[in-house]
Amino acid sequence: MQAAVQHHCHRAPLIRKRLLLVGLLCTAGLLSSCSSSGRTPIKMLRVARIMPTDETVTPADSSRDRKRLRSFQTNLGDVVPGLRIQPALYSESVVQSELARQTSSGLGPDLVMGDARLIQELYEAKLLDPVPITPEQRNAIAPGLLQRVTNSRGEVTGLPVSQHLQLACYDKRKLKEPPTTLALMSKQSGEGQVFGIAQSVEDLYWSMSGFKAGNALVSSLRGQQPTAQQNQRLVRWLSWLRDASYQQNVMFLRDQATLRRQLIDGQLHWISCWSSQLPQLREAMKDNLGMSLLPAGPEAPGTPISKLQVWGLGRNSSPRQRQTAEELMQFIVQPWAQKTWALRFRTNYPVNPAAATIINRQIPGIKNLYIFKGKEDIKVGDEIVAAIDSNPKLAKTIQNIINDVIFGAKTPANAAKQLQTVLRSSS
Repeated sequence: MQAAVQHHCHRAPLIRKRLLLVGLLCTAGLLSSCSSSGRTPIKMLRVARIMPTDETVTPADSSRDRKRLRSFQTNLGDVVPGLRIQPALYSESVVQSELARQTSSGLGPDLVMGDARLIQELYEAKLLDPVPITPEQRNAIAPGLLQRVTNSRGEVTGLPVSQHLQLACYDKRKLKEPPTTLALMSKQSGEGQVFGIAQSVEDLYWSMSGFKAGNALVSSLRGQQPTAQQNQRLVRWLSWLRDASYQQNVMFLRDQATLRRQLIDGQLHWISCWSSQLPQLREAMKDNLGMSLLPAGPEAPGTPISKLQVWGLGRNSSPRQRQTAEELMQFIVQPWAQKTWALRFRTNYPVNPAAATIINRQIPGIKNLYIFKGKEDIKVGDEIVAAIDSNPKLAKTIQNIINDVIFGAKTPANAAKQLQTVLRSSS
């Protein structure tokens, strides 16, 4: 075993051609597997993963998660030999109390996997350590995504590793052609097709971008006064929310789990969904599941933000466990790893732009779903989400205003003024 490992280290150029990053890490001395110390030791990492929506963890969820982590562990044998992952799956509602209990007893996880907002909350609760971002990692991740995990003190609360993308999911038995525009959605709902939309801000950004309404919010975030045109577009989007909620066959629901369940049961014919939910929908609906882009608005295509999947560092790791975790984090954002896991699972998309280029060539049609770092609407969305993720109080205030518009308790014009005021005061 020793000879084999030394062989890898001394022949880094050849390994680089075959495995890309493995050779690079060996050459840099970042992998302990390249040492000359006898047998490869077992390296145990306790990994806590948080469900992507606030749902109760079922036995099926746990089984699916363990299978995925086992596959992940097996395929990392060449990168971190001896790696063993001890997984635990938590729902959003209990994860903070569980990790607080474990951390206080010295048995907290080494890695925590969840979306950017949750990782930020756990960090602020002092359950995670800051992530020391290396120059290689910084170069591998789109800058706007790093901004979403950087708090007001400049600390990086977690490492972005992948993105869940928003798209439209529909029942092919009920809906033959999904709507390509909001106008077509309105027409089809009037003809009896039933549409479901989640009402959280991150779930609604695709419709905001269709009106180019996000620029008014970004101007307010920067302490500036939105232009008359920006304000008009914001009011138009809020008016669409109100008008859509008045339509009999357009349902605004609070959580994605209800949307998914009602699509499976046939109560809804079309929903806004996330790529992370595709395995469950495929399992339940099989060939009846259709997928498409989200409808365009009057000003622009529907361009969703992503749900950023992040790895955080637990506070109870030994030096050896922390080293192993950081080795893994160094590897996971490089093009080979990003490409491999995106193609294998087809639910997560890269944070590394170089890997995104490969993905777009290998999966036909994905170029229309992939979020490019250069798109202006994506940059606007990233800035809005970064502000919301780092300020739970602001997030709640914005959500309450949106809810008031959807349910007719506030006019679009008044809501636009309130949104601009609260965002300006937060800057």
